[in-house]
Amino acid sequence: MKEKVFVFAALPYVNNSLHLGHIAGAYLPYDVFRRFLKLTGYDVIATSGSDEHGTPITVTSIREGIPPEAIVEKFHKINLEIFNSMSIEFDAYIETSSKLHKEITTKFLKKLMEKGYIYEAEMTQPFCVKENIFLADRYVKGTCPHCGFESATGDQCENCGRPLEPNELINPICIFDQTAPEFRKTKHLFFKLSALQEDLLKYIDSKLNWRQNVLNFSKNFISKGLKDRPITRDLNWGVEVPFPGYEDKRIYVWFEALIGYLTGVSSVLGSQEGALTLWQDNDIKYYHFIGKDNIAFHSIIWPAMLLAHGNMTLPYNVAANEFLNYKGEKFSKSRGKGFSMLKLLEKYDSEFLRFGVLYNLPEEHDSDFSIEEFENRVNTELIDKFGNFVNRALILAFKKGAVSSDQIAQNELDQDAENTIRKSISTIISEVEGLHIRNAFRSWLDLAYYGNGYITNRKTWEACKKDDANCNAAIYTGVKLVYALAVSGQIFLPKTTKKILSWLGYEEPVEIKEDLNFPVAKLVTKPERLFEKIVNKELNLQLRIAKVEEINDHPNAEKLYLLDLDLGDSKRRIVSGIKNSYSKESLRGKKIVVVTNLKSANIRGETSNGMLLAAEDENGIHLVFAPDSANTGDAVKIGDMQTNSTEISIEEFRKFNIKTAKRDSDIVPALYLEDRPLFLEIQHGRLKLDGSPREGLSVK
Repeated sequence: MKEKVFVFAALPYVNNSLHLGHIAGAYLPYDVFRRFLKLTGYDVIATSGSDEHGTPITVTSIREGIPPEAIVEKFHKINLEIFNSMSIEFDAYIETSSKLHKEITTKFLKKLMEKGYIYEAEMTQPFCVKENIFLADRYVKGTCPHCGFESATGDQCENCGRPLEPNELINPICIFDQTAPEFRKTKHLFFKLSALQEDLLKYIDSKLNWRQNVLNFSKNFISKGLKDRPITRDLNWGVEVPFPGYEDKRIYVWFEALIGYLTGVSSVLGSQEGALTLWQDNDIKYYHFIGKDNIAFHSIIWPAMLLAHGNMTLPYNVAANEFLNYKGEKFSKSRGKGFSMLKLLEKYDSEFLRFGVLYNLPEEHDSDFSIEEFENRVNTELIDKFGNFVNRALILAFKKGAVSSDQIAQNELDQDAENTIRKSISTIISEVEGLHIRNAFRSWLDLAYYGNGYITNRKTWEACKKDDANCNAAIYTGVKLVYALAVSGQIFLPKTTKKILSWLGYEEPVEIKEDLNFPVAKLVTKPERLFEKIVNKELNLQLRIAKVEEINDHPNAEKLYLLDLDLGDSKRRIVSGIKNSYSKESLRGKKIVVVTNLKSANIRGETSNGMLLAAEDENGIHLVFAPDSANTGDAVKIGDMQTNSTEISIEEFRKFNIKTAKRDSDIVPALYLEDRPLFLEIQHGRLKLDGSPREGLSVK
């Protein structure tokens, strides 16, 4: 019988769409671990859902004048689309506004009331005189008394993660009118958290397998003394309180959202009783994947709720990641920091995003995300190394045909590859089991690096000049390396590895185990290129058509001309070294291509405001001419790139790789990015070079 495991990802607020920090903090590590368990033989129930009653939703509702129901419906759908695009899957993705969740929450609360862990008491709560309402905790902002963060809210400090009460804030203000709230008495229900302090400390002390950051935070939190917490609020949006006198109040979101994990399992099983029965099984293991700002709720408060309920198994592991930062600051929806997943998915392949996040996963400490570094790593690590190795190994194998393990004569390189495969798979398995997702991913990538080295050192193309057992061994071992990467990589890059496995004839997911069974190296489909490199869609380069109006000799240089140009909406002068290649008469009235966003430069006492494009070979300089039909001032297109007019220096311009290349029967200038030619064209015709310089000449 398969061992049953629960895997949970934190329920995100649906006051906005997910950003990259959410994916790195909880959801991608969750998905990797979920896939790993399924592919290693566990019976997995994996859930999450939309936290639809948080005060961030009511804040958005008030600010935008939209009913809360409309907001949660919109962002619940958007976030599901993001998860789907990122290949992040759930057995159930609940909504806390659902009838099922409300039923389960009500039963849970009543159980705690019966056990004596819920009581009624007065508390002081912020009140807005202008609006004549009690303020939800998130309607109040101020300075955190623990870390000094100046934008903490009344329920929690986003910076240090500590739960707060509004009256604990330093200099609290109402977020709507920026005035200091009054603090008034109001009646609420409280959870007797303080009564469970000793049990919780024993629980935390027993968790030797937890990450150090989670243990340190939890122990420090408990050591300061646990306080009873209110579980109701003066709100009209949320789960109703099932007791008389509380008709105008709602259950506090921190309390009912945690019960969403029980709702998720109930949804999968189709039975609340079945979920409770499983939760009471001491052999059940379940994992929570969260960001570090959620540690207290999952390592202390949720276990306390389960202890109070009675006969409920507590979390086996709470895997909290640190923050993914952008320019040194935490990704934040509320503060507009970081990258929206919607925008990133419009621009990048989801497999690229998975790769980029996994490479820099903030498990042990905060990490910083840079678009430039991300693009570079995808191009150089994923595509140049992993993609290149897969292509090299499989193209050779496709040409060769099927090779079975009994047709090979392996040498030392092949045997070392076999050992490396076993060690790598073993390392990946042990690292994921220990929730070291980043280490596992790096081990997987190391195997791809090894594969490239194997192909180079084995010289497979030379070994197969003779069709024998040595050639077979080189082909077989290369494909086995690809197979090992595809099988173990199913947890990291599911779309990519599914494609590779299909080429090898595997249409269903392949079990991950240390001893990979690989009897025959064969391809049922010709492999294709796995990826296209990321090419920036915007360039700091502006090219326009200019008409030569007048040409004069440079007074201080024999080989230079002073060209006076018309750009349609402006005039300018440039200094050019084409005097020995073109007469004044041959240039006057011609239309040429000019770089118009080049910083002005003093050349031998004359100011030059731009540069013309020309190619050079042993026969001289060849200007880039525009056809007579081109309009003066027309922009020159550069493939599908967007250009801008930001000024650049001559040094920056020289970084652009501009060469001539053949297109049809013409030789025309092309801008090369990552070896991809982007031909320069204008609206009314194709740019041409004067004369016929050979292909590949640099454009000056």
